[in-house]
Amino acid sequence: MRVLELFCGIGGCAAALPASAEVVAALDINEVALGLYRANFPHPARAATVESIPVATLGALDAELWWLSPPCQPYTVRGKQLDDRDPRARALLALIPAIEELRPRFLALENVPGFLGSRSRGRLLASLESAGYSWRERLLCPTELGVPNRRQRYYLLAGLESLAPWTFEPVPLRPLVDFLDLEAPGRELEPSLAQSYARALDVVDPADPTAVAACFTAAYGHSPVRSGSYLRGSQGPRRFSPREVLRLLGFADTYRLPAELPDRTLWRLAGNSLSVTAVRAVLQGVPGLEPG
Repeated sequence: MRVLELFCGIGGCAAALPASAEVVAALDINEVALGLYRANFPHPARAATVESIPVATLGALDAELWWLSPPCQPYTVRGKQLDDRDPRARALLALIPAIEELRPRFLALENVPGFLGSRSRGRLLASLESAGYSWRERLLCPTELGVPNRRQRYYLLAGLESLAPWTFEPVPLRPLVDFLDLEAPGRELEPSLAQSYARALDVVDPADPTAVAACFTAAYGHSPVRSGSYLRGSQGPRRFSPREVLRLLGFADTYRLPAELPDRTLWRLAGNSLSVTAVRAVLQGVPGLEPG
């Protein structure tokens, strides 16, 4: 199956796809994210604003499945919630008529839960209906798939043919310790920050079999609170390493992290990425696409 990955970031969709799928192009505007993408995937990845790509160019790619992870800021609870009036929604809104004109066999989209009640979603669904698509949508968190990390997101899957069933059977939660490098030194939170924000920090115990890490955001390592969890340690709370965050997102340890990229950059890129585990679950609704 030929796949077009739009707003590709560091490759959350590509990492979820089976070897039988072919990514024909990946697009994003973040050059740093694209550098990490290219370090891990061989297929074409280019920097471009999605709205600048001519419809004819998208059509020439002949992709059967389009994956979209458009900017979430227009729909976040902590943002201004400008929805389709936000300039960052422009790319998605420009894609809607292209989808209606080119009619790829399948379309999938991920965004924050606030997208569910947005005008942008309403405009997209109206276009899908006009183009003859059927679709399904739901909120999904990796904790429902056995991953001890809260990251609830909105997912849409649409097709011009019947979709395969979505089966989300309850999965026992894996222990958080399975995702950690307990011997990894450093990354302890500065004592002054640990003391100042002691009541606000989300500190999880790696020995607790029921521990669940909070959602890691792009602000992790910059904002002390509401950006992700910390691990309880003998030297005080420490930050999760970028590798540990990526494991919780479902990226394999074979995913390369260039040594020249500092933790803060990697945290930011991971915070803007996808749950690979959730993407795999969503894509099981695409007929003929083997499990990743």
